[in-house]
Amino acid sequence: MRAWGRGFSIPEKNRIAFVSITIIICTFVFIAHDVAGEEKEKTEKLVFTLQQLIDMAIAKSPEMGETRSEIAGTRSDLDQVKAAYYPQLDSTAIIGPVNDAKRPVVLGTRIHDPSPDTVGVFGRIDFTATQPLYTFGKLSNRKDAASRGIRAKELMLVEKGNETALRVKELYYALIVARAGMEAADDADSFFDDAKQRMKRLLELGSTNVLESDLYRVEAYRAETARSRAEAEKGAKVAYFALKSVIYLPPETNFELAEKVLPFKEETLSELPSYIEKAYGDRPELKQVEEALAAQQSLVRAAESDRYPSFFVALEGSLAGAPGRETFYNPYIPDEFNHANVGVVAGVKWNFDFGISKAKVDKERAEYGRLHYTKASAKLNIPIQVAQYYQEVKEWRVAAESYSKGATASRKWIVAALTNFDMGVGTADDMLRAIEKYGENQGKYLEALFNYNLSLARLEYAVGAKAW
Repeated sequence: MRAWGRGFSIPEKNRIAFVSITIIICTFVFIAHDVAGEEKEKTEKLVFTLQQLIDMAIAKSPEMGETRSEIAGTRSDLDQVKAAYYPQLDSTAIIGPVNDAKRPVVLGTRIHDPSPDTVGVFGRIDFTATQPLYTFGKLSNRKDAASRGIRAKELMLVEKGNETALRVKELYYALIVARAGMEAADDADSFFDDAKQRMKRLLELGSTNVLESDLYRVEAYRAETARSRAEAEKGAKVAYFALKSVIYLPPETNFELAEKVLPFKEETLSELPSYIEKAYGDRPELKQVEEALAAQQSLVRAAESDRYPSFFVALEGSLAGAPGRETFYNPYIPDEFNHANVGVVAGVKWNFDFGISKAKVDKERAEYGRLHYTKASAKLNIPIQVAQYYQEVKEWRVAAESYSKGATASRKWIVAALTNFDMGVGTADDMLRAIEKYGENQGKYLEALFNYNLSLARLEYAVGAKAW
């Protein structure tokens, strides 16, 4: 027998049973703890900020992935042009059968061929290593065009990212406002319940301040509130589903927004010309067209340079061997099966055609002209877009301020109307109209708040501010 602890001891025969029970209890405790932890993880929802949603949407956007692939393709074009500055090696190797042969001998006045009637094998390799010297801009212009093309694609990536960010902001704001609309409808509905209870109490007391028909008027006024709540609920579900789709979140995974209320930030706007000037300098679409114009101008020059010669230096060589044939040395008659020739040469390559090069130049010039019109169109439309969003920000800010004050005033009107009704100096009509006006003002305030925040986001997009 052994003492456990300070105040008691366990007999030796019960010790095994005690240890077994202890292990079983501990096992169940750990299992229960793990199960509870798993259940807690299942019930917990992810919480995302607006910026996190934007980052996730951009990271998984197929449009962004497509543009990144285009950038990789354009980089390969640039690598090809850069590689053309280095020597280019062309080689051809062949192997095949050939008759064995020995050097002929002169016997008297006759030439005797001692070659056997056997067939052997031969091998041969010819190579040319060419180093461009001067190409009249064929390489330099195409290198510049490829570099400009990469920059244009990168600016397209910025544009796609800004479009994705704007789409996420619209859904984010819509979800917050839709949920706020549901709460506002519930709030108005609770006022109708309160008014109905007050009417029933006064009717039971035999008050002359209320009629039985007033109870029906409550339901008549309440109908619009029910419809508004259903509309807000639909908007919340659609926006929530759309956000999950944009960030590629699995259907079974839920999340919550970090913000519960859409803020009303009174942004101080500068003068409209400053926004237009910023848009001219920062809009990625405009920069993209400018880079595309510069790239196309280089392609025009490259097409023109194709009409001129190219100077080069080359290392040419040819090696051949046939074991069954003796080498034949003669400066005038080459031995095609046994030789080793290597030498350096300089040359010029000039391609002549009957209008093909000119047509290529004309095509590149036509594309250059098209891009000029694209740039002119962008410069014409950008100020209009900026001015539209600028005025919308001002309009919806005034609307949000006005409807916010109206909602506050109508809520106070409800309190006063309910009090007056209880005191017998107010009417049911005044009470119901106050509740109706409160719901109307609150709904229009949320609509104005949504449009105000969205207009701010669109104005940022219009001036070219990077949102990711």
